[in-house]
Amino acid sequence: MTTPDQPIFDFGQNWAAFSELITAERIEQAQASLVNLLGTTDLNGKTFLDIGCGSGLFSIAAACLGARVTGIDLDPISVATSQKNAQKWLDDHTTVSFSAASILNPDHLALLDPDLFDVVYSWGVLHHTGNMTLALKNAVKFIKPRGTLVISIYNRHFTSPIWVPIKKFFNWLPEWGQRGLIGLFTPIIFIAKFLVTGKNPLKMHRHGMDFRHNVIDWLGGYPYEYASVSEMEAVLTNLGAEKIRVIPAQVPTGCNEFVCQMENK
Repeated sequence: MTTPDQPIFDFGQNWAAFSELITAERIEQAQASLVNLLGTTDLNGKTFLDIGCGSGLFSIAAACLGARVTGIDLDPISVATSQKNAQKWLDDHTTVSFSAASILNPDHLALLDPDLFDVVYSWGVLHHTGNMTLALKNAVKFIKPRGTLVISIYNRHFTSPIWVPIKKFFNWLPEWGQRGLIGLFTPIIFIAKFLVTGKNPLKMHRHGMDFRHNVIDWLGGYPYEYASVSEMEAVLTNLGAEKIRVIPAQVPTGCNEFVCQMENK
């Protein structure tokens, strides 16, 4: 858990800024990402919990595929942004609902619909809660028997510990200092991603966010935890995952994706 002297990144402001770039094409890309992860183009009649809804992009994508969506986020700005985007991009925005809630707070979670969800989705969120283990345990509680968990978690790499003080330093800086650090790291991250993937980082937005806002999210994203694939597989199995599909991170400190079918409780 974080303590008062630890910085917390303003994810909501970054998602609000990014949401100005949402287009029909980005929503289609988000839908394609969900189809790839879930293995289906049809979520009609399914319930979908989006933990850490951010801009609401993937809640909108799930709704477009037919799901009834509940999105939660700790940041009220993200909740307001998600609501605004749903009203803009969905013909029937009553198929989605958003609320401010922490996956770590039992009082917040008690306010959610008591019915469990067919799909619990949390991409790049649980490792920013300050207690990834508890966040994952709480997320699993909302999955129906034989339901699906989709998460992504930062990969453990020998450079991972180096980023902890960098992220803390970023959040302690005044705005002008943060802009300077963004300017310093943007070309470094661009070159590193290009060398590792062989792809143009400006076009690598399979999960919605553009390169610039992704750099800001990466530099500022604190709290920050990570885990290897084997560590995550052990935890997920212990939590009742009967089948685990892993999509490895494209870059060493990127996110490994896990798609899990949960046991029949």
